[in-house]
Amino acid sequence: MKKLVSIVLAVLLVGCMSFGALAEGWPEKEITIIQPWSLGGGPDVITRQIASYSDKILGVPMIVENHTGGSGTIGMNDFLEAADDGYTLFCCNGPLFSLTPSFIDVDYTIDDINPLVGIRITEFVILTNASSGITDIQGLVDYANAGNFVTYATTGGPGNDSWTMITALFKTLGIAAEAVPYDGGQEAINALVGGHVDVAIGSPPVYRDYVINGELNCLGTFIPEGLDVEGIGHIDSFKDQGVDIEFTGMDYFAVRSTVDAEKQEILKDFVLQVYQDADFQQFMADMGMAPWEADGEEILAMVEAQTEAMVGYIELVQE
Repeated sequence: MKKLVSIVLAVLLVGCMSFGALAEGWPEKEITIIQPWSLGGGPDVITRQIASYSDKILGVPMIVENHTGGSGTIGMNDFLEAADDGYTLFCCNGPLFSLTPSFIDVDYTIDDINPLVGIRITEFVILTNASSGITDIQGLVDYANAGNFVTYATTGGPGNDSWTMITALFKTLGIAAEAVPYDGGQEAINALVGGHVDVAIGSPPVYRDYVINGELNCLGTFIPEGLDVEGIGHIDSFKDQGVDIEFTGMDYFAVRSTVDAEKQEILKDFVLQVYQDADFQQFMADMGMAPWEADGEEILAMVEAQTEAMVGYIELVQE
């Protein structure tokens, strides 16, 4: 009996430690997530699903605002102008630091933010409309060599990861092509499905159903070990196909670096609790993805590594 009582007390103590700050009255009002990408894309869909848990877990609503444009810099600037009281989160990614400053003058550095917790690994795949008959990289090269001028949809323009990587791919393959920028991943895929472009780049949440339904073909992924997507199967990497190009991106939640540490911990714990929810895990699985539970230290290390890796690709696309 004493052992049972001790266990119960321990559980209660952990609960009090986890929610002690909440009992003191924070948060007291609505929390905002600034989303620098457009409606319907992978980061937008995921952050909105996470936000839907806020009332239940934090006791306050959480809303997502889309501040698009400037390869994410408009959203970043709006985020940094918000009060550092913990009531504003930002859906950040690595390229805002590893790529964007090489193309756009920015007024921020990595020291202005604190990464809280990961959201997802960005698993970019190159796609074509099934009606084109292009099913692999060699088919794309043959199509271009036959005299066809290739257009490709990207999410944003120079400074954006999708623009940089697909442009680097075409440069590596020696294909003359023109980028057509869109505000979000869903818009880019819609353009491909509608026949407005020849090629597009996307991540599982926006292309998966179209591939399963036979409307789009996957040509390959930048993930060096390849990619397994539920309902599609294995997608070969470009490395496996003899093309020397790779990229692993990520999205994560961040706050201003000056936000109180206890508030940061509450927000981080909230996201991690959502990740443990069975319905949320199924939601992610249905999009062919999994929650990325990386902490701030891991995220910063990955941004640093990505910054070093991007040097060659930046030089390539700027030629």
